Amino acid sequence: MHHGKGYAKKAMLLLPAFVSGYFPWCDEIILAVNHLNIRAKHLYMKSGFLDKGRRRFGPLGEQLILHHFL
Repeated sequence: MHHGKGYAKKAMLLLPAFVSGYFPWCDEIILAVNHLNIRAKHLYMKSGFLDKGRRRFGPLGEQLILHHFL
């Protein structure tokens, strides 16, 4: 298992530089996370994503829309 080893956090911290390097015209990364996935939301927030209050509803329920400005 890879839980708790910090791999996801390291990847999320590298993501902004990757996006900026390969997609220099992008100024924002947007993702959706299920509102029940507290661990993932916490990881994204610690990685610089912001919850601006946007929500979407889909087949798996409420999705939080998170933003990371580059």
